[in-house]
Amino acid sequence: MLTERPKEILFYILVGIVLTGALWRVFSGTSDPTLDGDARTQIILAAMYGVVGLFCVVQFRSTAWLLLHFPALTGLLLLACISPLWSEEPDLVFRRAVSLFGTSLFGILLAARLNFAEQLRLARWVFRLAAFACLALFIVAPGHGISTDYGTGSVKAIFTHKNLFGAAMALGLLVEWYAFDEGTFARITKFTSLGLCAGLLIVSRSITSIVTVGATFLILWLFEKLHWRHRIPLSAILLFLVSVVLGVALVGVDTSRFTELLGRSKDLTGRTELWRSVGSMIAARPVLGYGFSGFWGGASSESYAVERYVGWSPTYSHNGYLEILLNLGIVGCGLFLIFLYRGLTRVVHLAEQRRVKEDLWPLGFIVFFVVHNCAECSILWQNCFEWSLFIATVVSADPVVYALMNGESVSRELSPGHAIEPEYSPGVQEYAKDT
Repeated sequence: MLTERPKEILFYILVGIVLTGALWRVFSGTSDPTLDGDARTQIILAAMYGVVGLFCVVQFRSTAWLLLHFPALTGLLLLACISPLWSEEPDLVFRRAVSLFGTSLFGILLAARLNFAEQLRLARWVFRLAAFACLALFIVAPGHGISTDYGTGSVKAIFTHKNLFGAAMALGLLVEWYAFDEGTFARITKFTSLGLCAGLLIVSRSITSIVTVGATFLILWLFEKLHWRHRIPLSAILLFLVSVVLGVALVGVDTSRFTELLGRSKDLTGRTELWRSVGSMIAARPVLGYGFSGFWGGASSESYAVERYVGWSPTYSHNGYLEILLNLGIVGCGLFLIFLYRGLTRVVHLAEQRRVKEDLWPLGFIVFFVVHNCAECSILWQNCFEWSLFIATVVSADPVVYALMNGESVSRELSPGHAIEPEYSPGVQEYAKDT
């Protein structure tokens, strides 16, 4: 239980809040979402990841087994760490790769120490604290919550950008929806938090996050109604959805009215031009890319060509799949897709079995992650709570890890001649006692 380890859980919550981007303005006093070069933030992140590393060292055999058990993830991280070798700014790429490794280790740590129900409660505290902090800021000092980026007047609250704000509130809404509560007070708090996250999401005017959480609920509703209840194969549902999308594209339906309804231009606020330009850059270096996070902001000379083409200065591709192709090429994207496929198949299986309500959370989060990266970037993203949660979700969905963390029997050894030892997590302790 979380209450049995209050200091450890408090640390996890603090790390989660930092990785959402909620406190970066406090740390640095800047609106730069990457915070590269800010000494205070780098010190805080280094200390934070240092403690995460110590936790992993204490349970070294458990951490090592999990990394070896997921070779696609391990290969992806190693590829990012050696990518300075072919980047134009090796020092910058190396620093960002170190941050990525720390962010990823945090996800591994969550999977090694907490089961899905505990991860869900932890995420709930992270997003609740962020949401109530935003509300407090609007009450006490509303002027500090309004962004003047590009003269839009968009609301960013305690975050550095409205997209970070919107993504956090969208995930908070999703977490509250799938979290289970008993008791009148807990339910009142749940619905209050749901309303607050929904209201703040609307205030953020982050259309990407609003569409993403809406699409997630729709897909999960289709899963429950068509697949889980009526036993329609997932392949048939997926084929239907793909057919609808292709049909709209082939017929040439004018989508401008829909985008105008959302308050966006037909080119998705310049994203379509950006994606075309990024595609040409990917084609120039398709195998290994430009190095992890080694393209934008002058890290690669080709980034200036993109800026001239689109007429503004993007800091990322606004598409996670294009971004990983840009950074680590086909090799990196292939490793990610293997890891994603492994996780997706297992969270679908968990949702099909569905013994407790929390078993729907992993599928809901993976769907959110996949959809969100169609217009934003959190795939292989340093200092990003969403990426940490993604790793924790995929790792925890593994049948052996799931069984150990929930005190169930395991039908096979974890690896030839070795198993995770009981002392490495409370869930495994319970398993050892039961058997």
